[in-house]
Amino acid sequence: MDMCRQVALHVDRNGQRRRHLRSRLEPLGFSLHKAHSTSEAYKLISRNNYRLVLLNFNTLGNDIFDLCKCARTLNNSNILMVLMSEVNLATEEMLFDCGVDDVVAGAQTTSSTLIHRISARLRSNQPSESSKQTIRLKDTVIDFDRREVCCNGTVRRINGLLVQLLKYFIENPNRVISRDELRNSPIWFDSICTPAFEGGKTFDVSISKLRKIIEPDPANPQIIISVRGVGWKLSNGCLIHAPNQVFQSRNSDVNPDNWQI
Repeated sequence: MDMCRQVALHVDRNGQRRRHLRSRLEPLGFSLHKAHSTSEAYKLISRNNYRLVLLNFNTLGNDIFDLCKCARTLNNSNILMVLMSEVNLATEEMLFDCGVDDVVAGAQTTSSTLIHRISARLRSNQPSESSKQTIRLKDTVIDFDRREVCCNGTVRRINGLLVQLLKYFIENPNRVISRDELRNSPIWFDSICTPAFEGGKTFDVSISKLRKIIEPDPANPQIIISVRGVGWKLSNGCLIHAPNQVFQSRNSDVNPDNWQI
């Protein structure tokens, strides 16, 4: 492995797409590993620290869900993307729950379009103000570097769309954020392949999942509160910077069974 380059893994039976991707990833500083099956992918993911992982749903089938969880557990900072032949909202939600950062479907899976999405994802993964430090929201502590949340004495993982959604609220405190604003934000265009008019209540579902991770009492949210008929907002005065020692002292509390909601 060339230590001067970043490495990507592409799990796909489409050889033509792989060749096109390789030629387009090289200028971005990537070398490309390939796999054609679930077993090959598991072996490569367990042996290598990939910056980018591209998985084809049609190639892997339902095995993709466990593979995504494995890839995310082994490397919490990689970019995990799934390619699908057509839009399927229920499957997208399941993939995001498994830690996937982006789902790309239909015509958007062409190599030329895909490379633009990869470039956008690489840019969005650069550290922002919300990810440079540990953040406290009331009694809940979030470490964006580790993608961990400490709530009620339990440390849980937070991945994919939920990370981007939480960052958006933190970076826009003390104001109401509508569903339309979220649909027009980089969260939607960078993280979800589905056109906005097909989006339905994607953000409602995601905020419900986010509350299960960050709220001590999800049924009575005190951090991300609803504003009837408008949207949601980060509760006034709940944002506090917190010391990293909170996580260092609770590493023994990490329970893999609690990593996904």
